[in-house]
Amino acid sequence: MPSSVPYAVPIIANVARQLRPARVLDVGVGFGKYGYLLREYTDIWDMRNVDDYRPERWKTVIDGVDATAAYITPLHEYIYDTIHIGDITELIDTLGTYDLIIMGDVVEHFDKPVGELLLDKLYEHTTKCMLLTFPPNCRVNVSDNVLGNPYEAHRSAWNGKDFRRFPSAEYKLLEGRAALVAITKPPHSPPLLTPCFGVRRREGWKGLATSVLVRTIGPVNASRLATWLAGETRIMRA
Repeated sequence: MPSSVPYAVPIIANVARQLRPARVLDVGVGFGKYGYLLREYTDIWDMRNVDDYRPERWKTVIDGVDATAAYITPLHEYIYDTIHIGDITELIDTLGTYDLIIMGDVVEHFDKPVGELLLDKLYEHTTKCMLLTFPPNCRVNVSDNVLGNPYEAHRSAWNGKDFRRFPSAEYKLLEGRAALVAITKPPHSPPLLTPCFGVRRREGWKGLATSVLVRTIGPVNASRLATWLAGETRIMRA
């Protein structure tokens, strides 16, 4: 489908604020959720006046790839700089490099060997980080006729072990319904895989303590500390 579960949305918004990418590639744009999200938290979030709402004033390049032309609407054309229509395995060698590459609920639509080769190619085109989401324990069924679109069939299942071959990979399971992997290109530090700590609303003594913590060490470090205390993120090293 051109849509996917929303569990990773607040985390990816936080990653965008941490990385501040100048160039983004969204692989499998679908309805355009991540394109909209990245545009909002790279350009729109930093607006200084109403003129900054115009695309010609935007600083972040956000390109997309999708195999299904029917998914693309005028909204996509407004948000994205360029949308390439076709199979990413055939297009990737024609594309440049990107600070951030997002592939949301796409990798499971490839046969496993093809998906592994694609990840290697995407890694070559990544300068900072590659973000992947996929359904854990995916049921493989190549005969699925979702929307009558053969690109929507589930052809492979993935888990955290499949990404250990990369120098730096972090895996996070989200409510048992979605998996998120951040593959970071050295020498960059891995992003924090948690919703933005600094914008959570807390009342009473917790709100006061949170405000002091954020002001003292900053929202990213505060989030990192909160995540460490909760033991939520698993870091894998090759």
